[in-house]
Amino acid sequence: MKIKELGHVAFKCRDLKVSEAFYRDVLGFERKFSLKYADRAPEEQGDCPEKEWIVYMKITDRLFLELFDPEGAVRSCAPDWNCLNYQHLALIVDDIFEAEKELKKHNAPVDSAPVLGIDNTWQMWSHDPDGNKIEFMQYTEKSYQTAGR
Repeated sequence: MKIKELGHVAFKCRDLKVSEAFYRDVLGFERKFSLKYADRAPEEQGDCPEKEWIVYMKITDRLFLELFDPEGAVRSCAPDWNCLNYQHLALIVDDIFEAEKELKKHNAPVDSAPVLGIDNTWQMWSHDPDGNKIEFMQYTEKSYQTAGR
């Protein structure tokens, strides 16, 4: 099997509108389209078929973030370093310090200021309204990801 690329990352959100606003207004993702409960099989539509079920946010031309309505969620369980599960979303930026300013401008959390990582890549951390960790990365000429080790 040959994987061509990553297609999307999906999050079930506490509040779909709040999460959409964060990814749109703070990170600049574009709302591409949504699916409603009415788009599901009749037995899966529930009491509110016109309610949005999934909102697709465009990150790049072929990479999306899927934001799911919280219906059916039992509890909030943002990932933790002590769990074997999803850990974080990493986004590449051109200027890590400009990204930090943008986060602060929108009163979005900056969990750690930009630092040069051991892989020679700048990194900074934030999180979304549901606590999902977001890493921002800026490659350098010496970044292992592009230059090798």
